Amino acid sequence: MGPLASEPVRRWRNHSIHREVDKRHARWVWTVALGLAIAVIPFVVYLLQTMSYVQASYAIENLRASEARLAEHERRLRIEKAALESLPAVEARAVRDLELEHPTPSRVVVVAPGELPAARPR
Repeated sequence: MGPLASEPVRRWRNHSIHREVDKRHARWVWTVALGLAIAVIPFVVYLLQTMSYVQASYAIENLRASEARLAEHERRLRIEKAALESLPAVEARAVRDLELEHPTPSRVVVVAPGELPAARPR
């Protein structure tokens, strides 16, 4: 075999190229970024206010629905209370649950309002 061919001599190095920072270009980039930020700020404030308005309207609608449910529940309870306080229902319940009997006419005592004793303070 013959002699090996020698590699060519390289005179360059594999380093990144270092360029100087152009201050005018950097200043322009920062100015554009600041201008965009200033332009976007009102839009962001608008979005935040709109979101808070929507959240408040949802809360109001939930409260209105809750109020309607409570009013309906109160109406049903009033009807149930009136049904339970009616004298025929009380009498039927006394006979059915407590096994009370109707008094005989000889045991009925009628008291006039003037004959009632005065209520004692508690």
